[in-house]
Amino acid sequence: MNLLRTILRPSVLTDAFAATIVVWWTWFVTHLPWLGIPEQVSVAAILAAWLMALIVCARAFGKEGRTWGEAIVASGAAGFLSALAGLLILGSKLVEDAQPGAMGQVSLKPGAVLIALGFLVLGTALGLVGGAIGRFLSKPRHRANDAEESRKSWLGRFGIVAAVAVVPLLIVGGLVTSSNSGMAVPDWPNTYGSNMFLYPIGPRAAPAVYLEHSHRLFGALIGLTAIVLCALVFMYDRRGFVKFVALLVLALVISQGILGGMRVLHGSAEASKDAKWARVFHGILAQVIFCLFVAMGVYLSPLYQRVKAAVAAGVLQIGHTGVKPKTFRIFATAAMHTTLLQLVFGAVYRHTRSAHALWTHMGFSLFVVIFVLLAAFAASGLRTPDAPVQRFLRRIGLLGAACVALQFLLGWLTFFLGGTGLEPSSLTEVLMRTAHQANGALLLAITTIMMLFGRALSPKAGAAKLGTAAAA
Repeated sequence: MNLLRTILRPSVLTDAFAATIVVWWTWFVTHLPWLGIPEQVSVAAILAAWLMALIVCARAFGKEGRTWGEAIVASGAAGFLSALAGLLILGSKLVEDAQPGAMGQVSLKPGAVLIALGFLVLGTALGLVGGAIGRFLSKPRHRANDAEESRKSWLGRFGIVAAVAVVPLLIVGGLVTSSNSGMAVPDWPNTYGSNMFLYPIGPRAAPAVYLEHSHRLFGALIGLTAIVLCALVFMYDRRGFVKFVALLVLALVISQGILGGMRVLHGSAEASKDAKWARVFHGILAQVIFCLFVAMGVYLSPLYQRVKAAVAAGVLQIGHTGVKPKTFRIFATAAMHTTLLQLVFGAVYRHTRSAHALWTHMGFSLFVVIFVLLAAFAASGLRTPDAPVQRFLRRIGLLGAACVALQFLLGWLTFFLGGTGLEPSSLTEVLMRTAHQANGALLLAITTIMMLFGRALSPKAGAAKLGTAAAA
């Protein structure tokens, strides 16, 4: 029972999912068909990245003032959970060799169960070793006496990890769209007649099949992340609207998975016969889901909750010499909405190659640049005696300005080097298109954060009264 309690702690789940993201992304990169990395090298890279992630995560336990035993056990549990999630991609190693791309069921190897159990033991062992090294490298500050504050802090970190987990899915999805690989796998939820989690994917697979199948696997990971996020929120957060958003995220993730499957079943590999508007909606919904994951990360962060409570209580003062909070809220809201609309125009062009959508996308980019820069400068111009809040606003403002400048540059590079057809003519075109799409998602995340903090710093009249009543 104590072990189960340890596994279900927000701290352990946060470290487990952080390590899982590192392992999965290392697996994806080292197995890319274009790179041709030998299996021994990819396995060594995955194990090294896994151990390093667990060490970095375990340092947080030591900084909290956890004892050696507590830190090692918690890290061991995180290693076990990350291995459990890793079984979703290990499945391809548990089946007999089959020709990738051939239709038909695959069979498990005779020792498949022992291999899976050994993988769980390996993850636990790496967690124990990582916990010991991380605890040794940490400098304990003070032991948190308030269990509620500790859970709140770790829940906020899990919100950040959950949002970061969506990034690889967006990148892989961008690669699928940029390379026109969306219909490389003809069936769903199976892959070429095999269970999705047992399909023998790897560097021998055709690039289009590898990208599409990996996209499905990362989608399954996000589904698991959304379930855990929702469960943790209902267990440890008392705010009704946060529970509603968590449920909304879970519902949209499930809907996105079903929509992707329906697109495969009813779509066509021929661009002229495919349901292009279903592709457009699928791409836009992915960005909306990412936006909501980022919003959950903000809502769960202790800094945001502190700002919200301080403003409601009237104890957070914004200096009279800097930018007014209301000005920041207006610019940040405009920046987020224009960025989201710009992503809609971009999605329409990516999937339809409409000249009208392209020129609208290019022209509207000027409004995005203007509003994001105004919001970024406003964030840097706010003055408050709360040093962490001041520092965070300045950093997010600088990051927003740098991101929109990079996006503008990537947009023009993609226009000249990214090609004009749905089918790319080179790997360079694929990478340029994907980089532009991925940085656009990052810009959306930054503007979402600025907008939410702007609303927290300068709530509207009705929201201010409600917040004051809640604080009382």
